[in-house]
Amino acid sequence: MTYLRNPRFLIALLVLALLALTPVAASAQSKGDVNTAKSAADKALDALEAADGELSAGLEELEGIQGKLYNLEWRVGRLASAITEYGDNVVNLEGRAKDLVVDAYISGGRSVMTTAFTAGNIQDLITTQTLYDRATTLDLAELDQLGAVQRQMDRLTVELNDKQVEVEALRQDQAAAVASLAEIQDRAEAAHAEAKSKYREVYAKYKARLAREAAAAAARASGPSAGIPGQTQGVVCPVKGSNYFINSWGYPRSGGRTHKGTDIMAAYNTELVAMTSGSVRLNSHSLGGRQVYLYGDDGVTYYYAHLSKWPTGLNTGNRVNKGQTVGFVGDSGNASGTPHLHLGMIAGGVYVNPYPTVRPVC
Repeated sequence: MTYLRNPRFLIALLVLALLALTPVAASAQSKGDVNTAKSAADKALDALEAADGELSAGLEELEGIQGKLYNLEWRVGRLASAITEYGDNVVNLEGRAKDLVVDAYISGGRSVMTTAFTAGNIQDLITTQTLYDRATTLDLAELDQLGAVQRQMDRLTVELNDKQVEVEALRQDQAAAVASLAEIQDRAEAAHAEAKSKYREVYAKYKARLAREAAAAAARASGPSAGIPGQTQGVVCPVKGSNYFINSWGYPRSGGRTHKGTDIMAAYNTELVAMTSGSVRLNSHSLGGRQVYLYGDDGVTYYYAHLSKWPTGLNTGNRVNKGQTVGFVGDSGNASGTPHLHLGMIAGGVYVNPYPTVRPVC
């Protein structure tokens, strides 16, 4: 009790009390640092999600444009073939009409020859009453057919010209979409790079979440669209470099077809590698351009299309190891001028959706 009446002792107690409070203040400061770091990580994650969302929207837009392009270009090709065929028919029928004029003249129809010399063209000639008067029933059918074929060819030519104008406008839209995507990709790559270098744990959780979402979507689907992620565990990403893609399975393609794969966008000549070990077959045609079929040891066939080239020394029948170079990203074949890998997967003789397989590894 005597000590409590001593002012000096009370001051000492106050000092000790203040010192005892110091660690609490330091602890509060450390918690603030943690909150700041968490806030920065959250911001990086938000930037990552925003960039990927923007990429997905851009790819959806590009897919829409290219779907229209595929169909228009297919229609243009069909129109051109039809016009050529009608043109051949017109030439044949015009020859028959000319023969009719000669036959009519030889049989005494001099008025027909006079009409032929004064007609502006074969179409004017075959519509004259003089020629019809001299024609037999069979001849009339051929003349009527000539007029109908010519009219149809003219109609198709007008449609072809209109479609070609639409194709050119869509190609401009496509070029603008590709340019915009390049800018978006730069921002996305910067966001990914920052997250991977500064917040590895957060980034790993983000990638794992994407994989879970892809698996959940596959589980909700049925048939080929569900893919076979269980059978393809352990594969690597086929594109060895920066890439971006969406689940484009089932999107419209030319001639009423639908997309049987995943289009993975990447820079021209980006290296492509074997997703698993197996043997390869090299192929090429107008739709897929330069291609590689990888017959995986897991029983799945991996189909790579639109390659710019194959690696030197790779030949049909060669064995390749997982991760070995099998080609390079290009735009050969029916790729609408946009460099990308069309990845297909075949299991049990049926094309299945590659997206659930590649989403977790790319």
